[in-house]
Formats: sequence, C-alpha cells, structure tokens
Amino acid sequence: MSPFISYEPINLPRMVLLGSFGTSLFLLLFIHYRNLLKNEYKRIIFVLTLFIIWSLISVIASKISFIDGFYGVFGRNNAFLIYFMLSIFLLAALMVSNYDFIKTLLLVIVSIGMLSAVYGFIQSIGLDPFGWISENIIVFGFFGNPNFQASFMGITSTIAFSYLLNKNQRLLIKIFNSSFILLALYIVYKSKSQQGYLVFFAGVSVVIYLWLRTNPVLKKFRVQYLFALGLGVIFVLLDILQKSPWSSILYKESVSYRGDFWRAGWNMTISNPVFGVGLDGYRDNFRFYRDQVSANRNPNSFVDSAHNVFLDISSGGGFPLLLIYITLLVMVLMSARRVIKRSITFDYNFAALFAAWVAYTTQSIISIQQIGIAIWGWVLSGAIIGYEINSRKDPLIRLVNRGASEILAVSAGLIIGLIISLPPFIVDAQFRSSVLKGEIGKIEFTLQRWPQNVSYMNFTSDLFRKGGFPDQALNMARNAVALNPRNFEAWQQVFLSQNVPEAERKNALAKMRELDPLNLTLK
Repeated sequence: MSPFISYEPINLPRMVLLGSFGTSLFLLLFIHYRNLLKNEYKRIIFVLTLFIIWSLISVIASKISFIDGFYGVFGRNNAFLIYFMLSIFLLAALMVSNYDFIKTLLLVIVSIGMLSAVYGFIQSIGLDPFGWISENIIVFGFFGNPNFQASFMGITSTIAFSYLLNKNQRLLIKIFNSSFILLALYIVYKSKSQQGYLVFFAGVSVVIYLWLRTNPVLKKFRVQYLFALGLGVIFVLLDILQKSPWSSILYKESVSYRGDFWRAGWNMTISNPVFGVGLDGYRDNFRFYRDQVSANRNPNSFVDSAHNVFLDISSGGGFPLLLIYITLLVMVLMSARRVIKRSITFDYNFAALFAAWVAYTTQSIISIQQIGIAIWGWVLSGAIIGYEINSRKDPLIRLVNRGASEILAVSAGLIIGLIISLPPFIVDAQFRSSVLKGEIGKIEFTLQRWPQNVSYMNFTSDLFRKGGFPDQALNMARNAVALNPRNFEAWQQVFLSQNVPEAERKNALAKMRELDPLNLTLK
C-alpha cells in the first residue's frame, strides 16, 4: 500500500509490482523456453496464450478506450496488463511446482494472512497508524475493503485448518494455527462481511473430505458427508436468497444489489457475445445494461464490477474469453483429481493447496477480482497443475540455472516492467500532491499528462465547482467528456456546471439519458 504517496493507495502500487516482477518472470520463462515446449506443458500454454490473445483482441475490438482496456479503470485495474501478468505468474508457478515449492508457497500465504489479521485487529480497536478517512472503524487489512479482507482470512485460515490435521505436527505449531484461525474468524466478524465465512466453509469442507477419504476408520462415511454437505449448501443458498421456509438469517441487502450487478453483467455479455465491452468496461456500461428493477432500487448507483469474476470476464471479453477461463479452471480441477486419486494417505500440504484454491474460486463467484487476492488464486492454479505434472513417476527435467543470463533477465524485466506499469502510478501521485496543495494550475496540468484518467477529471470538476471555480470546473468536465464520451459521470459534471450554455446543458442531459435509459429521475 502507498497511503502517503498516491491518491489510490491499494491497487496501483500492486499493479506496478505485478507488472515489474511479472515482466522479469516472462523473460526468465523465455530463457527456459525449451522446457515450455515439453508435451506436458503444451495444453496449459495453449490455453493461457488464447486467454492473453483474446483479452487483447477484446480491448482493440470493443468500444473501450485503450488506456482503460490496458491499465483498467480507477480502483479496479482489472484489464489486459493485470491478466497478462497473472497468466505469467501462473505459468511460472507451474514450471517450478513441486512438494518443497508448495510447502513454501503455503507458508508464505499463511504468513501474509497473519500479518493482515494483526493489522485488521489493530484497525478494529481504532489504532490504525495510517489514519484512513472514514466515518466508522472499518477492518479491511491490506485490501482497502472489508469484503476482501474477510475473504483472504477465509482462504488463509483454510490452509491453517489443513495443518491441524497433520498428525506429525508439533503441539506448539498446532496451537499457533488454532490461534490464527480464531483470530482470522474474529477479523471476519469485525469486518461485518459474510464472504469470509462462506469462503472458509468452502475450503474447510474440501479439507475434511480429503481427510475422510484416506482415514481407515471414517472413510466409509464420505458419501454421507458429501450428501450432508450438499444439503447444507442448498439450505444456505435458500436462506441467502430468502427462499427458505424460515426467516432468513444470512440475507443482507447487498445480496439484492449483487443480483442487480449480475443481471447487468449478463446483459452486457449477451449483447456483446464475441468481444464484450472491453476488460474493465463494466463501469461505463452498467447504467445502460441494468434492468428496471435495478434502476428503481438505486437510480444513482455507481458500480465498476459485476461482483462476479466470471461475469466480469464474460462482459469484458465475451463468451470466448469466458470459455477459455472456464477451461483453465477445469484443467486445475482435473489436475487436482489426478493427484488425489494417486494419494493413499492424507497429504495435508496438497489438501491445503487445493482447498485454498477452492476457497479463492468461491470468493470469485460472489466478489471482485481484487489484485491482492487474485495473484494468489492464479499462482495456486499454476501450482496445482504443475505439481500434478512434476510429481509423476517420470519427473521432467528441472530448470537449469544459467547464472548471468538469469540475472540480466530479472534486471531487464524489472526496468521494462516499471516503464510499462509505472506511468499511472506517477500521475496518481502527482494528482494527490497537487490536490493537497490546492494548486489549480498544477492539478489541470497533471490531468493532461498521459495516461489520462476520467475519474480524476470528474472528481476535479466537482471539486472546482463546489470550490467556486465554475470556469475551470466546466473546462475539466468538457475534457472528461472528450476523453471518455461513454462515461455518465463526465456528462453529469457538464450538466451540473453553473455557467454551461443552456444548449450544452440540454445535450449533456440527453447523453445522460442515452447512457442511463431506465433512470426515471433524469427529467
């Protein structure tokens, strides 16, 4: 995080790190291209290549601006650059995955989970040193959102739960893992997000099943366990959707809103089935594709994601990109199944690995592709596929250390990656600095720099208008409209400007109605 440097302190610094280290990994993989040509890797490389190519095609063929399609929109950054780098991390994890690797990987994830839990606890007692601006005490750890924090607690505590079933584990380590699980669940409670419980339940259910199937005494009950688990899932879904014969316990108003977001994402998909609206194009298309129920529930809602990774991918890249993504997930499931079938004893490390992936996938069905969580989901995917391949009876030839060439690849990758991914962060940091200083001229100059951001322009136009600078506000709103004519908020700023000519105001209102046709408040 970069709370003292950038205006958007959560996703942008991670995009920079992902871009720089991802480029280094890409060059390292290029050096070892001969290993990638092995038959065992060809299918996954083919699928990942298709995913990257179609992601780029959707950016070019859709109506989204290249900047938004490449870097992503403000606060999300789920566009081509991120998906390309996630694919590289997946492939790198696949290449090096073995038993020692997954042990280290799981330890790293749990360690980060512990750090985030401790920071969440500090937030929960009102001692956050960063002084985030909020009306209430919010527990969001390192993720900027309590839902993401809760989900990450569910994923990491799933791994810790699997460790508890290691009969050879020392008592002190078991106490530590038990304490972490309790702390993580407490943080989920303080975050007031049910996602964490659902994610933890999904992951733990997998661990228990894998433990049961190899237990000499209890494995005869695994069918009953699956039946009970299936009933439990049905009851939970009925309760959440308010379809149960009893009064709902788990339903929250956000469930209805998610339904609105999902339907809009599906409408975008079926209306743009081949190329989608462009990766991260959901924000500028939500109002146009939402239904009347959603428009009536909250006419002025601002949404930048379908809150479902599958729908974000299908709406952004059409059915082809969704099909490729689902194929990737099926490959993970098939690899896990092969490993499980080969296992005659309970392998708590692989159980933790697969269960954490299931927990992540559960989160992706009900939430957003947050960079800080997505990186682990994609690395876990690569680790599972790679472990299945690399743990066969005839192991593949391992990577050969090439010394100087690898050092050069890492160094060059870091530099190239920074050149590619750093510009949005620099503009963001300069924008924050100029706003804090209140220098109007510098703010305007900063927002003219590439890559331009319509969200910053809208914020600045509103700031100028409320601060008594109507001419600058109108000029900024016009720049925002010129940059992204499909952005509703940009036209709204033009409409709200005090000194806008009446003809231009009417045109802005007409554009707002065009972009939000079901909004009955636009008169």
